[in-house]
Amino acid sequence: MYRLITGALILALAAPALAETPSYNYVTLGWQSVTLDDGSFDVDGDGFGVGGSFEVAENWHILGGYSSLGFDFGVDLDTLQLGGGFHTDISDTTNFYADLLWVSSEVSASGFGSVDDDGYGLSIGVRSNVSDRVELNGGLSYVDYGDGGDGTAFSGSAWYKFTEQFALGATVGIEEDVTGFGVGGRFYFGK
Repeated sequence: MYRLITGALILALAAPALAETPSYNYVTLGWQSVTLDDGSFDVDGDGFGVGGSFEVAENWHILGGYSSLGFDFGVDLDTLQLGGGFHTDISDTTNFYADLLWVSSEVSASGFGSVDDDGYGLSIGVRSNVSDRVELNGGLSYVDYGDGGDGTAFSGSAWYKFTEQFALGATVGIEEDVTGFGVGGRFYFGK
């Protein structure tokens, strides 16, 4: 179960315009699909996620998110994450980010009760507005639940801005035994 929690959370961390540096003021809502396959156990799940970021000072942002996934065999996974991060420009259209998050996950199965655990997550990556309409993001995430397990994943996303405030995008995350992808919408606010 903890492998499932860790993998799904890492994908959620993957968690993040005009041809300027990306905005850290946004709210995202989307659908996610996750597959856990360790060679002897294969389970699929899907659900929704909501998250966002808010720039609190130059180069600093706070972020959070919640996801709820339903898996085969009546297993559900709910994950909450809250934290903060640092970002800095590495060019006129690209920046580097590093986030530190508190994470809490609960796995429940019909007739078996639930198990929950807390831990922390770290993410580093690069976000770039490669054109006036397209933002690309690539990163590396690590989640640690202490005795509950840990894991590292690579992630990426692409967003297409239809207006200055609204974009649609796709995300992908790959961990040793977990693969996930998602689609969603993002609303940008402020500057």
